[in-house]
Order: sequence, then structure tokens, then C-alpha cells
Amino acid sequence: MPPVRLAIVGCGAAARGCHVPALPPLKGDVQLTALVDRDPRQARAALELYRELGGTGADEVVIATDPAEAADTFDAAVVVVPHTLHARTVQSLLAAGKHVLLEKPMTTSVEDARHLVDLAADASAPVLAMAHPRRLFPAYAWVKRLVEGGDLGDVVRVDWAEGHPYAWEPVSWSMFDRRLAGGGVLTDTASHVFDTLLWWLGPDVEVVRYEDNSLGGVETDASAHLRFGTVDVHCEFSRLRDLGISCRVTGTKATVTIGTDFPAGECTLVTSDGVELHRGDVEAVAPAQGEWELLFTEQLANFAAAVRGTAAVHSGPEDGLRVVELIQECYGGAREDAAQPWTTRGAVPDADGAALDGRTVAVTGASGFIGGRVVERLALGTRAQVRPVVRGFGRAARLSVLPQDRLEFRQADLLGTDGLRAAFEGCDTVVHCAFGSAGDEADRWAASVEGTANVLAAARAAGVRRVVHLSTIDVYDPAATGELTEESPARPADPADREYEQQKLAAERLVLDAHGPDLETVVLQPGVVYGPWGGQWTTAQLRRAEGDFAALPTGEDSGVCNAVYVDDLVDAVLLAVGEDAAAGQRFLIGNGEALGWGRFFDAIRSLRGLGEPAGQCAGDPVPDWELELYRSTARARYDKAERLLGFTARTPFAEGVELSGQWAAWARQVPEVRS
Repeated sequence: MPPVRLAIVGCGAAARGCHVPALPPLKGDVQLTALVDRDPRQARAALELYRELGGTGADEVVIATDPAEAADTFDAAVVVVPHTLHARTVQSLLAAGKHVLLEKPMTTSVEDARHLVDLAADASAPVLAMAHPRRLFPAYAWVKRLVEGGDLGDVVRVDWAEGHPYAWEPVSWSMFDRRLAGGGVLTDTASHVFDTLLWWLGPDVEVVRYEDNSLGGVETDASAHLRFGTVDVHCEFSRLRDLGISCRVTGTKATVTIGTDFPAGECTLVTSDGVELHRGDVEAVAPAQGEWELLFTEQLANFAAAVRGTAAVHSGPEDGLRVVELIQECYGGAREDAAQPWTTRGAVPDADGAALDGRTVAVTGASGFIGGRVVERLALGTRAQVRPVVRGFGRAARLSVLPQDRLEFRQADLLGTDGLRAAFEGCDTVVHCAFGSAGDEADRWAASVEGTANVLAAARAAGVRRVVHLSTIDVYDPAATGELTEESPARPADPADREYEQQKLAAERLVLDAHGPDLETVVLQPGVVYGPWGGQWTTAQLRRAEGDFAALPTGEDSGVCNAVYVDDLVDAVLLAVGEDAAAGQRFLIGNGEALGWGRFFDAIRSLRGLGEPAGQCAGDPVPDWELELYRSTARARYDKAERLLGFTARTPFAEGVELSGQWAAWARQVPEVRS
């Protein structure tokens, strides 16, 4: 029997990570004959991967931008297009007589899903199968056998947690665009989870409560309380937080726990009276598979057998419909807003926000701590068009919750002037937050200094009116004492030193030198910036070794900490975007509230739940250079920012710490954080 001629429709990261590698072992059974993508570059990348993996007939594979262009070359198709395009794509393929293996979710509306089910129900219709590969995970199939075999007794509760910082690098923003994805982590991750629960527990289900954090975009965090008959199911999902990847099914006779990723890792089965019946890996019992690539090979082999009429599909259209119905019931009927005050604070446009009406603002480093907060505040608190500029889309998942009607994401590298110019076209302002934070010293210098030169050149070429540059208080002489102002001596330049302070010093000089009639520049110089998503002065301190705190400052009698809560810094950014008097100037930005390093670290101790420093055991010595920083007596003054920008910090340290603590508890940054 000749092989099934297969097209892959949609050649992005999912197709290349899952379906293309599954094809070479199916030689003689399934033959790849067409790769279809609206972007031919993606199709060519998929073909190159297929060739590298030893796929047969690579030279004969047709590249097309629409399935109709290659209709004569294939009998069946794997559909991996953006979610909101599923219904239209599958409908046209079925009408053309093509069999379809459809990636989850089936559709993004119940009406569309039911229509596809009806089309596939016709006796003469081609095969429509759902790609639900978790049914082939050994641990999932094991739980299915335990439930059906009565080994657990009556199932009474399921607890499922699946969350980690988004690590899949998509080739476009489509996974985070509501117009293409239809939804966020619920549509994506919960499609797998809901299919599994329906497979295990049956179709009798109701939504008791559902909550997510969408602010008009797609949710990154969601929790659902479902009830399958008499079984209470509690699910929690995240693209931002480390929730673990586990499922516990509790029955009257025994409880089973599995890891929900692949491979599952250690799984357990424990009786209700504490006898351990299983601990360790789970054997792959066919059709389940013990290797990642084989999951998708088995799925394709089963699909090919169904096309030939020799097997039933592992998961059919009715299964896809039930998942869509459950997802849409969560979104439509029971949805509640998740409280995240650290994000929604400042969400109501004020007079400062109104000043940005009609502006188009690009933000470099938009996936980072400060850049991300600038984007959030622009999107939620102003009516400006916002253009987040990122090197990779995966790290920007945090921003996908925002209203998307005024967001235009662009991908560009600081070392690529052409990409930056394209990203800045049509913008009147660039807020430059990106700097070198990865790689070796040379890489960081290139990103911070050469990257800033490229941003300035691209902005000028694109006709940008103003660049607001995020610098640092560290450009000033560290030996300074007393009051620190914009007129204080700069840090001595050291050509042999290419670390952070010298990077920032060199970049700032480029920005100030670039100011002129064809490009206005503004430099902001914050001190210690802390707050939700913060790196050095928030998460790094929450995670540092407990023993360090015995040596770190405490109490009021300590050096000066020129700290600023991130929202106050963003207030200054928004003012610098719109204030004419800011052009060509640099401004120290901070909070005039007196704050010593002792009080700063006492706040971290409190968030960590640590005791008094005197009762702490010292760990490895805190380096002398760090302790020297905490002895500095230079106190920054912010008169110039108040006079020319109208800036005054609005967040007392106690309030900033409270918001940071709420975020840290939610984000599960350290086990000791108290909610």
C-alpha cells in the first residue's frame, strides 16, 4: 500500500519541534510531500530540518503559502496554524477531501467546533483526528488504567498544577495575540489538561469557579475549580510562575501522583492507609510511548491507519469539541478577575497620561524589568500607541495580558540597525531600556554601548523626535560624599574596565552627544530600582543565601540607599517623553524619603521571614566591594527633575515593599515569602 501523502500546514515552532521530527521513522507509511506556511521562510526552515533528520524525498517536497496551491500533492494534512485559523483551515481541507490531524485546541468557539464535528460525522467525510499527544504519555495512560480498574477506589479529588516561566521561543507573536491565539494559558496548556481530565473522568463536568489575569489580552495565569460528577478538580496554570508540573488524583482506596511533563519523573501510588505501592518511572504500555519523538510518530502512524480505515483515531472530533466547550464555559460564564495590584496600579489615565495622546512610543528592552513596566503603564494608563521591541518573543509573555489594540510588538536586536530602524518607523519617541545583561564582558559591552549607538542611529533614520535613555546613578564618582546632583563629578573613565558602570557611562555620553535639532535626547539616572519583576534589587535579594544577611546592614545607622520604586521611575519616563523642557537634559531620579541600607535589608529580611541579624549564622563572606557600596553617604537630590519635569516620587518605601511582597508571594520567588 502506498504511503499516505502528508502536508504540514503551519510550519512554526510547534511543527518543527514535534511533527517534522516524527516523520523519518514512518518511511513507507507516511511521506511528507508539502510544507505550507504564509511565510515561506518558515516552510523552508521546516524542510531544512526534515532534510537534516534524514527525511526521504526532501527534494520533492512542495513549498506553498496556501494549501490550495499544493492540493494535488497531498492526501492528508497536519494543521498547526494559529488557533483562530483552525476552523476555516480545517473546513476548507475537509471540503477538498483531505484528511486532517488537528493541533489543539480544536477551535476557539463552540459553534465552530460543533460545525467541524458535523462535517466529520458524514459517512463519506475524510478523517478528522485531534492531536492530543498527552494520552500517549506513559504516566497519563497509567492513571487511566488505575481509574478504570478501580485501583484508586472512588475518585474524590484531583489537584493539577502546571506552571513555569514561558520557555518555548515562538517564531512570531501569534501565541500571545488574542486575534490569533484566541486565549492564553487556558487555551494552550489547559487544552491538554482538560482533554486528559475528560478522558479519565468522563464528560459530566461543570465549572464551579474560574479566575485569570487578562486585562484585555491573553491570560498568563488561570485557576479553575471544576466538578466532574462528584469529583472536585482544582487546576492552576501559569506562563510566568514556577508552580511545578504535577497532578494528584485522590481516591477512597489510594492516591496517585504523577509529573505532568514528559518524561513524568518520579510517580507514586500510595494506599489510603499509607502503604506505598509504586514509586519511580512508569512503564510505557502501547500505544503510550517512552520517547518524545515517538509520541508524535505514534500519533501520525495512528492517523495514517485511520486514513486507510484500519484503525480508530486515538482522539476524535467529539473529544476536541468537549475541550472547547469547557474552555469557553470558563471564559464566558464563570470568569473572575485575578487581583494583581502591582500591575493595575496607575491603570487609570491621568493628566500625565493624557499628554501622550496621539504619541507612538517604542520601548527597547520591553521584556525586562523596567522596560516591561514602562509598556504596562503606557498601555494601561495612557492613550499612546505602544511598540514593545524585544529580541525574542518568549520572554515577553508577561505583556500578553495587556489590551492589544494599541500594542505593536516588534522583534529586533540591538546590534542590528536595520531591524531597529524598521521597529522605530512611525514612532515619535523611543524609550531605551535595553542594555547588555547576558554573555561575556565583550557581549555586554557591545549590547550596552554599540547597541545604544545603533538605537540612536536607527531613531534618527526613522525620523524619531525624542529618545529617552535609562542610565544609572552609577555614572557618578563612587567616592562622592554629601549631596549628589547632576553637576557632581562623573566616574573616571577606565578603558580597561568594560563592566556595567563603564558601559552605562559610555552609553550615556553617546546619548547626550547625540542631542541636536534633528533628535532630542533625555537621560534618566535612577539609583536602586526595586519592585515586582526586579532583578538585582528584588529577586536577587530574595533569593540570596540566608547566611549573607548576618553581614548585611541593619537598622537606621547605615549608608545611604538612593532607592526608587519602579512605578516612580516610570512616572519620570512618561514625563520625560512629553515635557519639552527635558530635551537635552539628564535627571537623577529617586525618592526624597530618607532611606538607609539597613532599613532596605531589614525589609528584605521581613519578606524572607528571617529573624534578627544577631541570631543569624554567617555564610560565605559578602565581598568587600559590596559592603563598601552600603557604606556610601552620597545622597542624591532630585530638585532638577522636580523643577523641569514636574517629577516627585509618589511611593513611600513601605508601600513599595508591600507591593513587592505581594508580588513575590504570588510569584513564589522564595519558599520563605509570606503572603
